[in-house]
Amino acid sequence: MLKKIISHSLIYGLGPFVPKIISLLMLPIFTKVLTTEDYGVQALMNSSTSLIGVLAMLGLQLPITNAFYHHTHHYKKRWSQFYGFLNIWMIFYSALLAVVIYFIVPIEAKENLYALILLNVIPIVCFGPADTFGQLYYQLNQKPKEVVMRTIVISFITIALNYYTIVILDLHYMGWFIANCISALLLHFSYWYPLNYILKIKPIYRFKRKVIFKGLSVSMPMIPHFYSGYLLGSADSLLLKFFLISTAQIGFYGFAASFGALMALAVGAINTAAAPIIMQQIKLKNYEEVKKITWMIQFFLLVGSSVGCFWLKEVFGIMVNNQELRSGYFLAAIFIMAHNYRPMYFGSSMILFYREKTKNLWKVTLGAGLFCLIMNSFLIPIYGIKIPALILFVSYLIMGYGTFFLKDYKDVAIANFKPWLWFFLTLFCFISVLIVVNFTVLYKTVITVLFLSSLVIYYFTLIKTKNKLI
Repeated sequence: MLKKIISHSLIYGLGPFVPKIISLLMLPIFTKVLTTEDYGVQALMNSSTSLIGVLAMLGLQLPITNAFYHHTHHYKKRWSQFYGFLNIWMIFYSALLAVVIYFIVPIEAKENLYALILLNVIPIVCFGPADTFGQLYYQLNQKPKEVVMRTIVISFITIALNYYTIVILDLHYMGWFIANCISALLLHFSYWYPLNYILKIKPIYRFKRKVIFKGLSVSMPMIPHFYSGYLLGSADSLLLKFFLISTAQIGFYGFAASFGALMALAVGAINTAAAPIIMQQIKLKNYEEVKKITWMIQFFLLVGSSVGCFWLKEVFGIMVNNQELRSGYFLAAIFIMAHNYRPMYFGSSMILFYREKTKNLWKVTLGAGLFCLIMNSFLIPIYGIKIPALILFVSYLIMGYGTFFLKDYKDVAIANFKPWLWFFLTLFCFISVLIVVNFTVLYKTVITVLFLSSLVIYYFTLIKTKNKLI
């Protein structure tokens, strides 16, 4: 089982990371051409699209996933009904997205306002939720290569288009959005065709209202939960704009935050690989295995992210060809370490998702998001662009570990995850990174060896105990 998680994580994670690594290697080229204003426009646009992004699927990913497990023999018929309903809904969603972009586009990009709206809306209108259904099908059937091959090919196309539009055509921030629109159309089509003509999952527009209403009854209470992701991950850029922070400074902040997005991608790959396995173990009532899988992922992630952050100053010095952006390594380290909450949160929330005990999950997740929003509103005017990253770290800790104290979770708790132990270990690694990142190379090398040694010891402990993960 451990081997399957590792192999699938590598497929889900390393596949998309190959083009990401190439993108990092191209940073000296892009950062020489792009300005902090360009990064600022990108950050604000990403925030505006994320503002209502939670409404795109109306939270129906959960009932769609559960249909796969609870209606094994006829889940495709149920999926087709959700597919038809969401195709209709996304027409209205696209109109709403256009309105949001209209009001949030910064002054520096007003001249391209309508082009930006079209570039963001066209893929949604043309293909609807085809990519979501396609990815879920291959993920739940444990066929990661189908997802990853698409991701790799589209990622390389995006890199090539970015280079052509930004460096060759000198389109600055518009190059990103043109490249992303073309890439999104190709990705959506790559799922739309097999979904409709090979897997025979076609949208049913005369869907049964009972099926849709039942799905929405489960998903709608999840909207506040999913919206917390926006409050935590994207609202900060809009708050910076609200407090009249310049687009250039927002660009500096957004550039550092993009390294946190890479960390989110890595953790997401691990979670994607582990999700079907954990769900299967919950179904089989192998509860100790669920705990061991969660602990294993958490420990490996803490050590790996810490070691990577130790060397961010050196990485930025080599890769970033812009003196202003180069000083963002410390901020980037905070963003990366903020995502270490996710394995423990993932372990606890998977239990709630499987049991469909999600009615009160929003109290923790939205609570963390509101904490982030309120604290940023008070502290940004005083401390500027550096404080939101620290607030984000604290907010993610609240979300990651607060779930364990929900009554709904306690009622269905299947094992003792020892959340306090992992909470303090996460804090220890975070503080270590903030201190070590400015050490000399010699000290960093010694500390890196110590951290990696703990990883080796933990791995051989797993083997020695001969638990069922191996």
